[in-house]
Amino acid sequence: AEKVWILLCQLRVAQERMARRSSQLEGCFRKALSVARCAASYGASRTFIVHHASRAEQVARRANAKSIY
Repeated sequence: AEKVWILLCQLRVAQERMARRSSQLEGCFRKALSVARCAASYGASRTFIVHHASRAEQVARRANAKSIY
């Protein structure tokens, strides 16, 4: 019974970590999208927009590569 309790606690901690990472990732995407919209509205080059989109993808890959522990 004690082992089950410990496993449930570990699962809860892992869920909280994943929720925090998800929130951080959403923030990165929102920021990249905002920068892209701003750049587009000022007539910036496609290269600038693609650079920020690529950066957001790198952040996403890095977040997914980390373990939950």
